[in-house]
Amino acid sequence: MRALCFFAWMALLAVLVSCSNSDSRSPTQPSPSCTFTLSTTTLSVVATGATATVGVTANSGCTWTATSNASFVVVNSGASGNGTGTVGLTIAANTGDTRTATVTIGGQAVTITQAASDPLFGNWAGTITKGAGCPAALPASAAWTGTVRRNSIGQAELVINAPTVGVFNQTLPLIIDGNTIQFAVQVDAVYTFVATLASDRRSFTGTFSGGGCSGTWSGSRT
Repeated sequence: MRALCFFAWMALLAVLVSCSNSDSRSPTQPSPSCTFTLSTTTLSVVATGATATVGVTANSGCTWTATSNASFVVVNSGASGNGTGTVGLTIAANTGDTRTATVTIGGQAVTITQAASDPLFGNWAGTITKGAGCPAALPASAAWTGTVRRNSIGQAELVINAPTVGVFNQTLPLIIDGNTIQFAVQVDAVYTFVATLASDRRSFTGTFSGGGCSGTWSGSRT
């Protein structure tokens, strides 16, 4: 009988030891599920520039960053965050054609489109047609392409190509007076081109003259 009691106590002791050695710590909590929702994914900005904010909604413990792919859009606050927050943006004034940028927040893209300062600025194409007094060596008409832009000190200029008359990537000062534009270019002589812009400033017709030669020219935005 004593032997039976001894073995019973040993069995009970083994159970108690096993229970005392079990891991009493709380189970590891799973990582939060991280998804990021933005208050907007598109922003339209005027040419004069602006500030904007984008709200971020996320679970606590979910970290995110905000980066811009263009120098004219600066992340001035909320470059990084945890959980719900706000990203502040500053968009610089635009002195040229319509432009776009992307700000990436928590892997989500925000597309920013900024209006042109003037529809005149941008890419152009058109035709030059010679008239009276022009050298026979000049073609009856010549296609031209170009870009109206501002230089580093804010002055307007035209970068023009007209290969059939020997003009390749010439950068010329452009005079803008209301709806009138004017520039001069050297071909076989110095030619002055003048044109009147349409009301939307996206097309024009005009005349040119130089060295006893005159004619017409036209262009439109591309």
